Amino acid sequence: MAEKNRQHYVPKFYLRNFSESEKSISSFNLSRELFVPEASIKNMCQRNNFYGADNQLENILGEKFEPTQAQILQNILQTHTLPDDLENYIDLILFVLISEARHLKTAESLNHTVDSVLKTVIELTPRFKDVDLDKYQITINEPSLVAIQEAIESIYLVLDLEPLLIVERTGGTRQFITSDHPLVRYNSFYLWKHYYGGYGNISRGAQFFIPISPHVCILLYDKDIYHIPHQENNILLLKTAKEVDQLNQLFFLNAHNNVFCAQKTKEDYIRELHRKCRKETKIADLGREITKFSSLKSSEGHKIQYRINRVRKKIEFAWLKYTEFAQILRTPAHLGGLYRTESAAIREYLRQRERE
Repeated sequence: MAEKNRQHYVPKFYLRNFSESEKSISSFNLSRELFVPEASIKNMCQRNNFYGADNQLENILGEKFEPTQAQILQNILQTHTLPDDLENYIDLILFVLISEARHLKTAESLNHTVDSVLKTVIELTPRFKDVDLDKYQITINEPSLVAIQEAIESIYLVLDLEPLLIVERTGGTRQFITSDHPLVRYNSFYLWKHYYGGYGNISRGAQFFIPISPHVCILLYDKDIYHIPHQENNILLLKTAKEVDQLNQLFFLNAHNNVFCAQKTKEDYIRELHRKCRKETKIADLGREITKFSSLKSSEGHKIQYRINRVRKKIEFAWLKYTEFAQILRTPAHLGGLYRTESAAIREYLRQRERE
């Protein structure tokens, strides 16, 4: 029972893909700036009862999802091809979305939002005017359950994204790193347009990066916005260290507490990434996710803006070009963003949202 309560928010099968021994991995802790060349995978990215003491969600992840997902990743790594049948492809997309939903950062963001919003409401309630709300914390029981359920239900919203395998071919000079927050939501298009936002499932210009080994990264992208001229059969080979370094910078910036890499990656390389990323916004800084605007009229209360921390550093990938459609497309004056309305599933989702 004690072992079962050690619940991993990054699955061990995923971290093993970056290990030479399948037992340990090199780790760099961001807050302590500590590099550990042989960190135990068993002890990484886990919390006691993170998914609940009853183990129900832990069992579902461990028995229903992880074995299938682990096998699909192994097939990709062995063949350098994406799943060719719909069922396995959906399982791959589930792995991508659940990797984010089950994460500690997702749970922390959700709880921080609930705490901030409800305390703002309570502050406006006269009978609580003398209560020191800072003494209390309002949380959701098992927030990961909420996030995972939403991820599963939203899978149809990202099936229109084009998949790509990015394969490192630098002759041993570089390898991909990863982190304790492996799925990177990014939007080169919005950053190019100097537009704020664009990280949602239905956003125009959406990009989902997730490295799955030191040599292979999966990218899902909006094919109406991005053109990748040198890809062939959904495979892109990166042959220069600079190209891998750019992606590694993206993965480093998306880390929550720890960066991981294969033992062949040198400590000096990780510390140089840390130096380059030192001034960038930290994903773990929850205080930046909530902005509260007070009305000049007390009767009107407050307005709260919630935005999950994402990597906002503009990285120009030489292998990625913009389509003609992207070049003429204008971003709106508001912050509502643009949607991929070519997808029938997204159009139906938007219609339902309007009715609600």
